[in-house]
Amino acid sequence: MAKNNAAKRQGIFDKYSANLDLLISEGLLPGFTKKFEKTYVCPICLNHFSEADLDVTLKNHLTLEDAPPVTLGGRADTLTCKSCNNGCGTGIDSHLVERMREMDREQFIPGAIFEAWFKMGALKVKGLISVMKDGKHKVKFDLKHNNPKILKPFLEHVDSQKATGDAILKPILPESSVDVKKLQLALLKSGYMLIFSKFGYSFILDSAYDRIREQLLNPESNIYPTNFWFHHFSLKEIPDVPFIIETGLESIMPTFSLSTNISMRVFYTIIPLNTKPIEIVIDELQKRFATQKTIDIEMYGFSTQVDYLSDTDAIKYMIDWINRVK
Repeated sequence: MAKNNAAKRQGIFDKYSANLDLLISEGLLPGFTKKFEKTYVCPICLNHFSEADLDVTLKNHLTLEDAPPVTLGGRADTLTCKSCNNGCGTGIDSHLVERMREMDREQFIPGAIFEAWFKMGALKVKGLISVMKDGKHKVKFDLKHNNPKILKPFLEHVDSQKATGDAILKPILPESSVDVKKLQLALLKSGYMLIFSKFGYSFILDSAYDRIREQLLNPESNIYPTNFWFHHFSLKEIPDVPFIIETGLESIMPTFSLSTNISMRVFYTIIPLNTKPIEIVIDELQKRFATQKTIDIEMYGFSTQVDYLSDTDAIKYMIDWINRVK
């Protein structure tokens, strides 16, 4: 595993280092100077790293970055430095993973298995709920997790209620352990890193993305708007990392599916494209989505068949197109 990990990190380093060299040689990064012959710029902190920084014995080496989280179906196909990965990695991703599982429980998705409390009168016990394929659910009460002196009268009470047809057991789900702010940061990082994964350094080094980087590096601060993401509506067609080109809404909408072992949900994030404050774009989209579950938005999707890391003509066309939109 360690060897495979090293080979994968080397391959990613080489791919994005070559992308950086190509952009510099074509004059597409004016004023940019790399620090090493082969340089990888961490997309979050923008620090420069050499090939030697792949050495895992170093304090701040280059690590695999999985955004969205691998546990939710994402892939580790970029690198960030260990400092960024630790600071805005598992510390925020875990809240996104847990929220997905919470949603499975709250929506009683078939296949979900979880603990909940049940109360009848003054009696309160813990049960294990299993949601069946037909949407019905079974509850198991285990002596190992309950006081027998409470469980026995509880079950007797339930049986007596069943006899009269009055037995209704409503589960009391445990309080959420999710930090909503960190969940949002995990979504922000996922959208941002998907852009970097597809387009490399072509425009991600622009100051328009400083707010995102600053927010990820300072998770306790309020720097980027928190209402930048959606998951409750459907678009008729979703290009790969689509660009919204409708006048007044120009932005990027990285779109990704998150999956638990029993459910899948699509998330949409709004990332800047031009100099217009992103709040204006987000507010307008929020107004639309508040009244419609399905909506048409004018979009442009760059071809999934083109390598925007190494195809010079495609990169130039994309950058020229973005500059025209701005």
